[in-house]
Amino acid sequence: MDPNRELSDYSPTIELWVRDFVETMDSDPEIGDRSGHEPLGVKIIFDGYGLNEETDEQDNKNVLLFAVFVHKDSLSGDDFPEHEFMPWAIVNRPEEEICIHAVYYVDSDSIDFNPFEDGDSELDPEFVYQLIRDIELGNYKN
Repeated sequence: MDPNRELSDYSPTIELWVRDFVETMDSDPEIGDRSGHEPLGVKIIFDGYGLNEETDEQDNKNVLLFAVFVHKDSLSGDDFPEHEFMPWAIVNRPEEEICIHAVYYVDSDSIDFNPFEDGDSELDPEFVYQLIRDIELGNYKN
């Protein structure tokens, strides 16, 4: 961790979390898989494969999709609060958490993600920046 990095530059942290998850998850995951390593207070879910332009299906195993959730109480040291499920999705709680959608490209070993600020979270961005940094540093309350 670079202590001089701006709080709002959380991309190295998210990339580290996703890489660690990819390296430790099951080799043939199904949507919803959480078999990889997650930092305490963070939920990472395998969200499927990328679009295969030849088949027009979500079966491109060189593109892995993930949802990374950080809850406002992530520093409590407790397990991540369970989500409600719909038949096709997890019910997001914008008043309690952020969700970052990340893409891991196997061939280039690179990661892209959508900044949480572009999502529907109702949490203050400055609070979230500090929360991510505290998780990165292991500053848990318990």
